[in-house]
Amino acid sequence: MMDIDAITNYLKKLERIISYEAEFSLAGYELIKKNKIDDLLCCLLAVLPDAFKRMIKHPHGNKYKSVLSYNLLFNAIKGKFILNSNVYLVNTEKVKQYIKTIILNIEKDVIRIEEIEHL
Repeated sequence: MMDIDAITNYLKKLERIISYEAEFSLAGYELIKKNKIDDLLCCLLAVLPDAFKRMIKHPHGNKYKSVLSYNLLFNAIKGKFILNSNVYLVNTEKVKQYIKTIILNIEKDVIRIEEIEHL
């Protein structure tokens, strides 16, 4: 069974790290240490339901708002910074938008995904 509170908690922690723990800010982008983000993404991935994880990699997974937003979130967070390979170049506004979308839609999307898998 899915633990929505744990997923929401990790997403909100991710949002706090992006908002308050930047090494440097520039025009809507933040430079954040990789280890902070990677540790949190690992914890988030651990609490996501297996059906959701499978749908992330599935070609038709993007028809679910939370899956699409998760994939976009991952891309918006893991931007490469040419001058320092120990930080990510994070698009903060997009990340915040994707986190909100995931929180709003993940529960109903996972229920639908699990129903489809059981057919």
